[in-house]
Amino acid sequence: MPPLILLVDDDILIRSLGKELLEHLGYQVEVAQDGQEALDVFQRLGRVDLVILDYYLPGRDGLQVLQDLRALDAQVRVLVASGFFPAEDVTRIREMGAVGFIYKPYRVTELEGRIRQVLQGMSGF
Repeated sequence: MPPLILLVDDDILIRSLGKELLEHLGYQVEVAQDGQEALDVFQRLGRVDLVILDYYLPGRDGLQVLQDLRALDAQVRVLVASGFFPAEDVTRIREMGAVGFIYKPYRVTELEGRIRQVLQGMSGF
């Protein structure tokens, strides 16, 4: 069974194109538009191999959602995504348990490589 990825982004275009791209790369994909929906989907699925989490979300931001996901499953692999990200925040998300970071807009080869790294247990920073 292919790895299951939960893609969390408030931008409908990123969600739809990201889902299509990830499915083309051979992954199963579920999507969520905000932190609460991400938590609901994560709990409903029971097993997620990777969460790609937008850092800037309405309501609960990416850091809060990262904490919530880790509270539900300490082993969850979360790759944080953002178009703008201060260097000091990269250190913060690493300390909070994220397995990697990727800049948006996604470049296909970079996204594919980062996902592969993280799923193989390597750092995605």
